Amino acid sequence: MGELILCRKPLAPAPFYIESTSLNIYSLEELSWFIFHHTDILESDFLSDELIDWISNEAGYRDLSLRLKAGRDADTPFHVLIEMILTSCGYLTPKEIKDCVREVRLSAGLSTAEKRKKRADLMVQSGALRKGITAYQRILASEDLERSTYGDICHDIGYAYARLFLFDEAAEWYKKAYEHNLSIKSLMQLLFSLMELNDEDGIKDICETYHIADEELERARAVFAAAGETKAVKAATEKVTDGGNLHEFVAGLKSDYIRKYGA
Repeated sequence: MGELILCRKPLAPAPFYIESTSLNIYSLEELSWFIFHHTDILESDFLSDELIDWISNEAGYRDLSLRLKAGRDADTPFHVLIEMILTSCGYLTPKEIKDCVREVRLSAGLSTAEKRKKRADLMVQSGALRKGITAYQRILASEDLERSTYGDICHDIGYAYARLFLFDEAAEWYKKAYEHNLSIKSLMQLLFSLMELNDEDGIKDICETYHIADEELERARAVFAAAGETKAVKAATEKVTDGGNLHEFVAGLKSDYIRKYGA
């Protein structure tokens, strides 16, 4: 992949919209590209009536759509149906198709919650922040999750709200995240959200509740001031791994920032 590949048929007059990535596709080649790069989020409901109809009526692959419908009705394994699509347009090499089909088959071992979270992650990464928030909240409401996993999803919701500059909501979700996952990263993002709001009372309450010493808070303030904006703070804190004390965390965070962005 990487070279220019011509489509076998004209681009579809009307695109097919893939909600999980806010993406319009106009050809079977683009559908193959999407499948190849997103094997870990595909489920059997991906081959919906709407997609199969689009393959026939818009993309111009009527025979393929009939085979997909027949295969689905006969409970053909999902990865076999995906292989039908990938082999119909010549976008991928035989090895890429083999590897992709294997990944689809292996991803069948992921739980429903894991796949739903990956789809929500893609929404946020593609800028569909409110859709991502809704998707995360549905997972929290409908899945029986481990405590730490619940907290990690709360953290993701907080991040999405922070990207919307809704720091009140972000702080609320980061707090909920820390209460469940005990992740220092969630705690620090909670403090940073409150700093964005200039909420000194809130910061004081968090420090008292979670026993954050004055010197540790000042180090956090230094990192926040150096970063200058929430996106830079996020970029720096993504490198943090859980564990260790807050002093070590903040010291490392500031070092990472200076090394990456300059003093």
